[in-house]
Amino acid sequence: MIFKNLIFSLLILSSSCLAYYTTSGQNVVHRETGEIVQLRGIGLGGWLLPEGYMWGIRALDRPRQFEAAIVDLIGERNARKFWHLYRTNFVTRSDIVDMKSWGVNTIRIPLLASMLQPRDKQPDHPPFVYDQQAFSYLDDLIDWCEDIGMGVIWDLHGAPGGQNAANISDSDGEARLWTEKAVYWPQTIDLWDVITKRYADKSCIVGYDLLNEPLLARYPGVDPGLLRELYVRITDRIRETDHEGIIFVEGDDWAQDFSVLEPLDWDPHLVLAFHSYPPSSTQNGIQRWDDLRKKYDVPLWHGETGEQNPPWEIYKRSTEFLERSNIGWNWWTHKKFELSRQPWSIPRADGFNQILDYWKGQGPRPGKWQAKRWLFDQARRTNTKYCDFLPGMVRSLHPLDPGAHIKRMGIQAPVIRQQPQDLELELGYAGILQVKVHGYPLTYQWFKDGEPLHGADQFQLPLHSRPIDGVAGEYQVLISNAKGSVKSDVAVVTLQAFEGNQVSQTILPPVIDGKIDTLWHTAQKIQIDHVVSGKRDSAPDLSAWFSLTWNEDALFFLIRVFDDVLSDSASIDYMKDGIEIYLDVDNSKSPHYGQDEYQIRSVLGQAQSTVNIGSAIQDMITGQSVLKDGYIIELSLPWESMGADLAEQSFIGLDIHINDNDGATRHGKLAWWTHRDNSYQTPAVFGTIKLKK
Repeated sequence: MIFKNLIFSLLILSSSCLAYYTTSGQNVVHRETGEIVQLRGIGLGGWLLPEGYMWGIRALDRPRQFEAAIVDLIGERNARKFWHLYRTNFVTRSDIVDMKSWGVNTIRIPLLASMLQPRDKQPDHPPFVYDQQAFSYLDDLIDWCEDIGMGVIWDLHGAPGGQNAANISDSDGEARLWTEKAVYWPQTIDLWDVITKRYADKSCIVGYDLLNEPLLARYPGVDPGLLRELYVRITDRIRETDHEGIIFVEGDDWAQDFSVLEPLDWDPHLVLAFHSYPPSSTQNGIQRWDDLRKKYDVPLWHGETGEQNPPWEIYKRSTEFLERSNIGWNWWTHKKFELSRQPWSIPRADGFNQILDYWKGQGPRPGKWQAKRWLFDQARRTNTKYCDFLPGMVRSLHPLDPGAHIKRMGIQAPVIRQQPQDLELELGYAGILQVKVHGYPLTYQWFKDGEPLHGADQFQLPLHSRPIDGVAGEYQVLISNAKGSVKSDVAVVTLQAFEGNQVSQTILPPVIDGKIDTLWHTAQKIQIDHVVSGKRDSAPDLSAWFSLTWNEDALFFLIRVFDDVLSDSASIDYMKDGIEIYLDVDNSKSPHYGQDEYQIRSVLGQAQSTVNIGSAIQDMITGQSVLKDGYIIELSLPWESMGADLAEQSFIGLDIHINDNDGATRHGKLAWWTHRDNSYQTPAVFGTIKLKK
C-alpha cells in the first residue's frame, strides 16, 4: 500500500507540470518555451448551466427551474433523456475543432455543481455523493481537447449553495455559500479536489476559475472577507495535486471589486479575472485592475464579456486593445438560441416556441407525448450542423480567422427562417428590420417600395440611419449566393408622430451649483421610476426626477435624488451614490457605442464628472449639493465638444440612472427609460427627448 501511494504521488507530481501554460510575473507563458501567451478563449455557457435569456425566456431563468418545468411536462425518465440529448448535441468534438481552427486557444467550461453533486443527495460531511454519468460529458470534452490541443479553464459557475443569489449560480434565491458556509464550503472544496484529481494527467488543463461572479458585500450580514478565505482554502486543496496550474480569481460584485482579496499573495500563479459588459476597450476602463496587476505583479484576464449585437465593432476594438495591453480574454459564449452575439445561433423549432409560450403563460399546455417530441427535437437541433454560423462575429475577435472553417462548410443555398416583420415606428425612436436566413455565404440587398437601397447589404436594416421623411414604406430583402436566391415577404413600416418629452430652449443658462434656480422651477419634472437592479424599500429610500433645458452652447441637466442614507463605501464608483447619464447626441440609436454616444457618471462627493464610455467631453461642468433627504446634481455638457449639429437635429437619445448605496455596496438602481440595466450595453435602448426650438 505504501508503494502504491508513492507511485500515485509521483504521478500527481509529474502531471502537475503537464499543462500548456502557467504564469510568470504579469504574463501568462508557455511552460516549455517561456514565450508570452495571450489567452484567447470562448465560454461554453448554456451547455451544463442554461440561463433563461439563452433559450428565449425570462419567466424561467436557471437550471433548477428548467429541470422542474421539464419533469412537469414529460416526467423524470424522459427528462433525463432530454438532458442527455441536449448535452451531447450542444457541445461536440467538431465545435472544439472549429474553434481551434479560428485561433482559439482556451475554452472556459461553466460547471454546475448540482449536476455533479446532486443537490438532494448530499450528506452532512464527506464523502460527498457524485454522479459519475454527469462526469462523462466532461470526460469526453477533455479527451477532445487533449487530442486537439485546446486549453481548458474550469469555471465553477454554479457553486454548491450559490455564490450569489442570482440565476447565474442556479441559486434558490439566497447565496447559501456565504450564509451556510458550514454546509457548502466542504462541498465546494471537495468538488474542486475531485475535478483536479480526475484530470490530473491531462495536459490541456490550463487552470481553475474558482467562482464565477461572487456577491458578498451587497448581502446584509455577509462578511466580504469570506471570499479570500474560501479562495485560499480551495487553492490549498488544488495545490495538493496541481502545483503550477493557473488560479483565476474573480472579485466581489460581479468580478469587479478585488479589494476584498488583498493582499493577492497566497499563490505564485494567480490571475485577476475581471468581467465587464460591454467589453473593455480603453485604459480608463481597466485602470483599477491594471493598478493591481502592477502592484502584485500578476496577469490580467478579461474572463467574461460579449453580449453585443451586430455589427460587433466594439468586439474588434476591445480585442485589439486587450492584445496591445497584454490581457487575455474569454468571450461569452459559443452558442445561444436565436441571438446574434456569438459564433453560432441555434434556431428554435416551432414546437419548442410553443413550449416557451406555455411557460411564459401565453399558450396552452402541450400534451406529454407532444411535449416530449418537441423537446427531443430541439435538443437534437442544438447540434452545430443545424445552427447558423456568424463568421463576422468570429472575425471581430482579433485575431481570430474563420477562413478554414468556412472552406469546410462549402456553399449552402439560402433558406429564410424568419421573415422581416411589420413595424409601427414612433418618430425619434429606433427600428430595425431583420431577416434570419440559413445558408452560406450570403449577400443581402434591401428594397424600399421596389427600389434598391444603397448600402443596405446586411441581414439587419437599421431604419434610424435613413432620412426620417423616407422611412415609411414597404420593404423586402433579396438574399443570394452561387446556389440560388430568395426574396423575403414585404414588411410594412409606418411612422407615428412623436409623443414623448419635449425640452424648451432657454435664453439665460442656469448656474451650475447644485441648486434649483428660478429657471428650474418652470422646467418639466420627469420622473425616474424603473427599478432595474437591486431594490428600493420606499420613496424616501430611493426616488428621483430630472429636468432638462438647452441653449445653443450646451445641454443642461438637474437631477433631484431622494435618498435617506448617503454612502460612498464601495471601491467602485458605480456602486456608490450617484447618477449616470446615457446620451446619444445624434439619436442614431446605434447598437454599439461610437464617438457621439456617452456614459457620463457623477458620483456624490466627487467634484468632477467622468466620461466612462465615449470620447472625452471638454469643459463639462458639475455642481452638487447635499440635502437632508438626498442630493442634487447639475451638469452642463457643451454641444461643440460632443460634435452636435443643432441645425440638423431635433432629437437626442437619453437615459438617466440613479445608483443607491446604503452602506456597503449598491443597494438599488433606478432608470428613467429602460426596464433592465442594459443602457451601458447599447444606445439602441435609450429613450428620446425632442429639443423644442
